[in-house]
Amino acid sequence: MKKQKSKSVKGKIIGFILFLTIVPVITVLFINMKLMKETLEHRLSIEAEEKIASVQNQAGAAQKSALNDIEILKKHDVFKGDLNSPKREQEILKVLNFLFESDENYADVYFVPNNKDIVSSVTFKMTPDQYKEREWYKTAIANPQEINISKPVKDVNTGNLINTVSTAVVENNQIKGILAIDVSTDEAVNIVNTTSVGIYGGMKLVMANGEVLASNEKSEIGKNVSENPGFKKMTEEKGMVDTPAGHDYYFKTKGDLFIIAEVAQKEFQMKQAEMFKYSSIIIGIWGVISIFIAVFVSNRIIGLVKTIVDSFEKAKSGNLKAKIINIRGGTKESGPLVTKFFGSGEAKEDGAEISQIANAYNGMLDGFANLVKNIQNESNQIADMSVSLSDISKQTNSATEEVSETITGIAQATSSQAIDAEKTVTEMNELGNTIEVINQSAIEMNDQALTASQDNQNNSDLMHDVHENWEIEREKLKLLVDNMAGMNTDIQNINKIIQVITDISTQTNLLALNASIEAARAGEAGKGFAVVAEEVRKLAEQSAISTKDIETIIEEIQMKSNEMVTQVSASYDGGQKQTEIINSAIDSTDKVTQQFDTIIQNVHKIDQLSQDIKQQKDDVLFSVENISASTEENSAGTEEVSANAEEILATMQEFTANIQDLETIADGLKKQVNQFNI
Repeated sequence: MKKQKSKSVKGKIIGFILFLTIVPVITVLFINMKLMKETLEHRLSIEAEEKIASVQNQAGAAQKSALNDIEILKKHDVFKGDLNSPKREQEILKVLNFLFESDENYADVYFVPNNKDIVSSVTFKMTPDQYKEREWYKTAIANPQEINISKPVKDVNTGNLINTVSTAVVENNQIKGILAIDVSTDEAVNIVNTTSVGIYGGMKLVMANGEVLASNEKSEIGKNVSENPGFKKMTEEKGMVDTPAGHDYYFKTKGDLFIIAEVAQKEFQMKQAEMFKYSSIIIGIWGVISIFIAVFVSNRIIGLVKTIVDSFEKAKSGNLKAKIINIRGGTKESGPLVTKFFGSGEAKEDGAEISQIANAYNGMLDGFANLVKNIQNESNQIADMSVSLSDISKQTNSATEEVSETITGIAQATSSQAIDAEKTVTEMNELGNTIEVINQSAIEMNDQALTASQDNQNNSDLMHDVHENWEIEREKLKLLVDNMAGMNTDIQNINKIIQVITDISTQTNLLALNASIEAARAGEAGKGFAVVAEEVRKLAEQSAISTKDIETIIEEIQMKSNEMVTQVSASYDGGQKQTEIINSAIDSTDKVTQQFDTIIQNVHKIDQLSQDIKQQKDDVLFSVENISASTEENSAGTEEVSANAEEILATMQEFTANIQDLETIADGLKKQVNQFNI
């Protein structure tokens, strides 16, 4: 027969250890990748918002400076009185040039007298027909008492993006002209053109119509992004929108200019790729370490199992000296590190679990060896005794044959004398059978009466048990009645708590009303407090409504609690009636028991009389048997001795055969036991 290849759990052990070591590492690495992405998103969002704030501050500072300067300039003495003389025009130009040179963010400072050519700090000329159609001029004429800021437009001369701050010069409620400052956004544009967000992101400056005015990507300047899905989503003053390329953070200025900071999706992809690269290296290194650990541990386990299996194989072949001295097989010494973690491998009672198994196995071998040794000693004694019994059985068999022949002759001579005596004995036995039937009937009557009495006694005991159990249940029911009464009292007291809650709700509502009145008196400063007071009032009203609902529910609970107390009390009173009925049943059962005791006494008398008759019958039969004793005893004795002699002869023959079988078995047992090496 071809031996089947044994299966090993080594692969399963290695796989299990690898699973326990690799899966947690992979899980931690994926969690780290997620945390890295969230951290990177947070950092880039902060960076984008800071870059937007930088551009916003630059543009806002220039506009704020222009607002302050034009407010001061419109009150200058040079704009008072007659403005039509050439001298006054030169004075105005001098003031404009001074202001123009004071701030590098000013693209031009100019004054437009009524229906005259413009006076510009950059010697720019514009006729009334030209400037009257400009937005900054129309806005200043329409709002002469205010300072206006136009939307960003491209300068017709330089092409640069500018915002125009304009206001009317008014004297004696008459508009004498329009004063304006063109504020350049070149500095903000330069910041946008040279600023990046992260490694791959950038910034844009986009007009409301979608035209890109500035970008760190030069190829995008001048393009129109009005149809871009991300740009269409920028409907709020500021926020963040998702785009196919990543995230766009934006801020919309008062001049409808969008400052956009782009965070590229590639930023996250590169970081994830880098993280995945290092994670793969770590997983690979840890995988190799895990495989080494798994192989080492599995080899240790397989080695231990192999040592134990080898010892079992030796014991199976009869070598009871094949003890496990060391569970590692004792083939090589282990290092101190292995010994520290796995022990010395020595089979001892206080060692590790495997060492304890080996120690128990050694103990089993010792016990089995002692058993085999005892069997060897006993088998030797059995073999000696079987030889002796064989000789004795042969001698006994010969003597029994001689006795059997002698008794057979005596039995034939006395058999005829016993026939007559048997007839007399038969007649006396018939009389005895009749008396026996009478006696048996009396015994059965006595047994039935005892059984009925016992059943009645059991019934009485059960009734007493029922009575005791019922009294215990009544005590429990009484305790339940007392507890229900206490609980009912507690439920009735809940109304006091509800009344307190109702009072608190009413007081809270009044306080909220007073707070609303005080907030109204405080005017604008108390609006926030008024909202809070209103919410408190609403909560107080809701609390009052909820308290009423609770009060309704508690009333139902109180009503049901009263009903429950009444029902339980009625049940307890009904239990008293049940107790009286059980006591009556117990009294009736006791009376029946007394009647059964009387019947049993009478049956005992009948049984005693039957015993007396039976004794008299036995005396008569004994006398008859004595008459035929001489013949009957001889006949029966010889026949019995003859039969016994024949049985003894057959038994001795069977005994002799069994002794021979015992000799064979003892010899085989001795050979098998001698196979063990103890």
